[in-house]
Amino acid sequence: MSGEYVILGNQTILKQLLAGPYIFLDTRDNVNVAIGLHGLWEPWVTKQFMTVVKPGMTVLDIGAHCGYFSLLAGLLVGFHGKVYSFEPNPYYHYNFLRSMALNAYSHVTLHKVALHKKKGKMEIIQCSEDGEDGPSISPFGIGFPHKNHRITVETGNLLDYLPSLKVDVIKIDVDGGEPFIMDSIIEIVKHNPNIKIFMEYLPSIWGGHDPYPFLKKLADQGMGFQILQWDGKVVPTSVDYLSNYKDPIMHLDLFLERK
Repeated sequence: MSGEYVILGNQTILKQLLAGPYIFLDTRDNVNVAIGLHGLWEPWVTKQFMTVVKPGMTVLDIGAHCGYFSLLAGLLVGFHGKVYSFEPNPYYHYNFLRSMALNAYSHVTLHKVALHKKKGKMEIIQCSEDGEDGPSISPFGIGFPHKNHRITVETGNLLDYLPSLKVDVIKIDVDGGEPFIMDSIIEIVKHNPNIKIFMEYLPSIWGGHDPYPFLKKLADQGMGFQILQWDGKVVPTSVDYLSNYKDPIMHLDLFLERK
């Protein structure tokens, strides 16, 4: 394992990320294990993210998972910046909050909600082979063959959580929940000329929703689309290519900014 780590028991380790912050990780989660082994996650995305986020910025981490990108953002924006994190799965909340407390990131706020069109409640499918609380949420558009169970979580509209519409960077990884936040994202883009967006893109799990209208609205606002490849290359792409992307499993890592 690279960097410092401490085995705490109860399937938990305390790991120092290569970027510096410490993170509590649960070894029952595959993403957590990868972060524990390497001290980082998706290096091709991490590199671009750390290049883009600057001191004093406001960052949204939508689908914060264990808090990896929230921790990076907290480090980069500093105490004069703000990070608003959104994660509905209670499996991650305890370690997320411990990580933020240990790093003294009081400027990072966790909202324990699934972003949606309006405030309310919804069921999400939490996947685990033994039926106990598990780390994974089934994407909205697909299911898994092994046992799973449903949990009820709070929902909320993204715009209701922002003290203003000022946002500099958004990271989106919501496993098929994109159709429920499209309108809010477009509204934020309209009000922030220099906004940058990182987005995990796999429209096959959008529950049958056509990605073209959302992509077209972003393009109409002057946003350009690039693919962050695993080899570190940044490759321009188009609305037409993305709207016709049909792979059922392999997602694209997108980076969006105004041309």
